[in-house]
Amino acid sequence: MPTEEQWKDAYAKVGELVLLYTTLDHQLNDVIIEVMRLAQSPIRMREALVVTLDPRQKIEMLKSRADHIRQQGWKKAVKTHADRLERVAKIRNAVCHTPMVANKMGDGFEFAPAVAAAKLLKNVMFRSKDDYSIEGLTLDHVQKAKHWQ
Repeated sequence: MPTEEQWKDAYAKVGELVLLYTTLDHQLNDVIIEVMRLAQSPIRMREALVVTLDPRQKIEMLKSRADHIRQQGWKKAVKTHADRLERVAKIRNAVCHTPMVANKMGDGFEFAPAVAAAKLLKNVMFRSKDDYSIEGLTLDHVQKAKHWQ
């Protein structure tokens, strides 16, 4: 069974990921304003509008706008950035909406959807009726998402 210190460390890692994502979302707001060339108006008005959009929508807007960039270096960089944002957002949403529990071995943690069986079933990999595996979200996934570059 994990100690109290291990629990604190695990929650600290989740907190770091949430703060990272919040920062990236704020940065994404500025990028969307510039990339979408929103009409000139008081800056706070544009920002207030963009903030209300769902992050998934903003990422999709960024991806679609990247297709219209002529410089290949910039096009690739914008698409890569959008993909990384998407990956961090996915992990952040998962860890914020599922409880963290000690794993069966007792030496680490995993995020187990308690109520949403659909989320659990989404992670089941069937090879045959007797050969299947369930990939759970672990604290290692959080660490990898925090080092998203």
